[in-house]
Amino acid sequence: MKVRIGVIGPADSVKQIMSVAKEFGDTHIVPFVYEKLEDIHVIIKNNSLSFDQWFFSGIMNYSYALEKKLISPDNAIYPNMNGSTFFGTLLEAQLEANTVYKKISMDTITNEEIQKIVSYYKLDDIKYRNRPFQSYSDYEEQVAFHQALYEKGESEVAITFINATYSALKKLGIPVYRVTPSYLSIEQSFRLLIERARSSRYKNAQMAVIGCKVEFNANEEDITYSFKTKHKELELRRSLLHVTEKVNGSLMQMGDGLFFIFTTRGEIDEHVESELFTSIDDIKRQEDIQLTISIGFGESVSQAEQNVRNGFHNQREEETTSIIIIDEDQKITTKNACNETIAYKTIELGDEWKQKIQDSGVSPGVVSKITAYSRQYNRPEFTSQDVSRWLQSTDRNGRRIVTLLERAGIIEQCGEIQSGIRGRPRRVFCFSK
Repeated sequence: MKVRIGVIGPADSVKQIMSVAKEFGDTHIVPFVYEKLEDIHVIIKNNSLSFDQWFFSGIMNYSYALEKKLISPDNAIYPNMNGSTFFGTLLEAQLEANTVYKKISMDTITNEEIQKIVSYYKLDDIKYRNRPFQSYSDYEEQVAFHQALYEKGESEVAITFINATYSALKKLGIPVYRVTPSYLSIEQSFRLLIERARSSRYKNAQMAVIGCKVEFNANEEDITYSFKTKHKELELRRSLLHVTEKVNGSLMQMGDGLFFIFTTRGEIDEHVESELFTSIDDIKRQEDIQLTISIGFGESVSQAEQNVRNGFHNQREEETTSIIIIDEDQKITTKNACNETIAYKTIELGDEWKQKIQDSGVSPGVVSKITAYSRQYNRPEFTSQDVSRWLQSTDRNGRRIVTLLERAGIIEQCGEIQSGIRGRPRRVFCFSK
């Protein structure tokens, strides 16, 4: 099945991009031309299910679609405007005017990129003023920026990456040239989109198993009248069948209180996860049943099922209202109903760290989890109390882990906290560099 890519942009940009698209005969590439940015809503809404990736003509329409949450960085791209495209436009301007411009106003490109260009090619004699891209909605500020510099004599020519800015400056009679992506840049973007689409298809076709473990909060009456427990099981199966239908899967009972839903990775998205959280709450409230959910991904059914069981094992320390997800690379992601996510890996911390951990008594998974929480909460410095809270363990266990990590040279003391009461101050740690 061919990869499907939609090209979005103004007519002239789309024409230029489609001229390169001819090189990719085994890919289904369709142009979509718009006259105003708001048209992008309709284009993507009507065609979102028909295309694997989106190719935007520039940073402005890409930023608009991204900010409006019409796309994600994983399924869209715009061609990179690098130094070569800038120089091509500058050369065109100088040949057309038969002069050498030494005072230039620019927009969109970053100051760092401009500095690299000027210093690398020894163009320090050029005086440039740049306004980096900020938002799709500020093109009027861009026009005012170029106009003010030109009227003050601080700019001889304007170079812009934005079509709307180019048109406005043209009407004002200001010498202006528009940077368009090079052939090579467009070609590289297409290749990246194709590889990304193929990778996504392979990933979505992976096996996925949703594991549901049931704990009946039984009392004496339920034990005496076992029919009540059977009715609870039937209601549970009804709820799980509803989820199974959502993911186009197959429901199997693996034993007492353990159910597996077999499906593919592409069927599990945010809506399905939300449905699972709803099921957990409904079943607990209506049937007094505690439902624990673990999701495993894998290249085979066996690997996905094993990851589900590993998820249940790791979930002992997690909140009961969370869903734990383990993929084929042993990356563990924990999500809760408040849309809070924490991800960490249980394997491979690097040769140097593995050597340190080897005899420390702390597993790589624990170290990865502490690292992940430190980044998640922007806490490069932390205490043993932080560690015990992150790992949902006792203060004593938190102090033990911190001591082992310090002894192994993975963390080091970097300060103290004075509590203001009697007793020793709390030690503050950070990861060793």
